[in-house]
Parts: sequence; structure tokens; C-alpha cells
Amino acid sequence: MTKTGAAARPDLEERAEDLKEWALLHSKSLSIAAGVIVVAVGLAFLYVKSQQAQARNASSALVQAEQALGAGNSALAQSDLERIVNRYGSTESGRQAQLLLSQTYYDAGKYAQGIDNLQKLIATKPKFIEASAYNLMGAGYEQQNKFDDAAGAYQKAADMAVGKSDRDSYLANAARALTAGGKKAEAEKIWSKLAADPTSPAAAEARVRLGELQAKAVKAG
Repeated sequence: MTKTGAAARPDLEERAEDLKEWALLHSKSLSIAAGVIVVAVGLAFLYVKSQQAQARNASSALVQAEQALGAGNSALAQSDLERIVNRYGSTESGRQAQLLLSQTYYDAGKYAQGIDNLQKLIATKPKFIEASAYNLMGAGYEQQNKFDDAAGAYQKAADMAVGKSDRDSYLANAARALTAGGKKAEAEKIWSKLAADPTSPAAAEARVRLGELQAKAVKAG
């Protein structure tokens, strides 16, 4: 054995002893750290399971509320929807319940209350929920003859729409509200854009509305 090899062995043994002593000295800390990790993993698992249970419960409750609506029992549906919103408002089913809840308020002629309820959905995810909220808000404003507000809400819905079909539908709603509010030039711009796109589901209506606006403009001239 070389001198170098002989010197290396005691050095390795000393390091092993040092490591053993360090582990003994810090064994309590290591145990605590391991325990903390186990607890954190356990809490994360419980949180996920809780969220999944909430989502299932909200979905089931929403189905029941929709059945009540379909049966024409608006009072029961409204009560069920309010309960869903209060308990499961952070879930997707809870947000959908909030949309339906505003519709029940509209059906009862409580447009301001319906709009206030929809305001709570602004800046929520997924985006199609927020777009739907703005669209329904526009309908509430229209029922109150607040056509400028309605058009603004519809245009915000179009800006946030996920798909082309929804976007063009919301733009068409905005154009109708602008026409009703006497802003025909602004409405014509929207209809012209929709009419120029043959793939738009609103193209056919857009061409009809443009014809009507142009005919009225000729008569007025």
C-alpha cells in the first residue's frame, strides 16, 4: 500500500465519523423537517380532495336547480341557486349558478338586482363566464332602456369571448342596442363588419339590418 493510500483511508474514516456525529447531532432537526414535509403533503392532498368534493356537490346542486327552472318553479330554483352561490361560489358550477340566478331576478322584473349580482362575476375565470356575465348584463340594461350601457356591456362581452361564434353574437347584440338607442351610425359599423365576413354566423342578419338602416337613411334624406 502506498503512503498516499494509507493516508486517504484515515481521512475517509474521519469524514464518515464526522458525518455520523453530524447526523446524530441534527437527528431531531431532520426528523422535524421530514415531519413537516409529510404534513404539508397530507394537507395538500386533503385540500385537493375537498375541492373535488365541492365541485361535485356544486354540480349536483346545479342540476337540481336547472330542473326546477325547467319545471317552471322559479321560486324554488332561485332559492336553490342562491344556496349554491353562497356555498360553492368559487367553483365553476357556482359561477354558472350565479348567471342563472340573475336570470331569475330578470324574470321577476328585478333587473338592477340581477345586474348587481352579475357584477360579482367580473374578472373571474374561466373567461367565458365573464363574457356571459357581460352579455346578460347587457340584456338587463336593455330591459331598463339603458341602451348605451347595454351596448357597452355587449361590446365587453365580445372582447372577452372565447370563440368567434360567441363574439359575433355579442357584437350583434351591441348593434341592436345601439340602433334602439338611436346611434345608427355606430350600429351600421358593426353590422358592416359582420356582413363582410361570410363565415360569421351573424352575417345574414347583418346584411338585413344594414339594408334596413340604409333604407331609413334614404327616407330621412
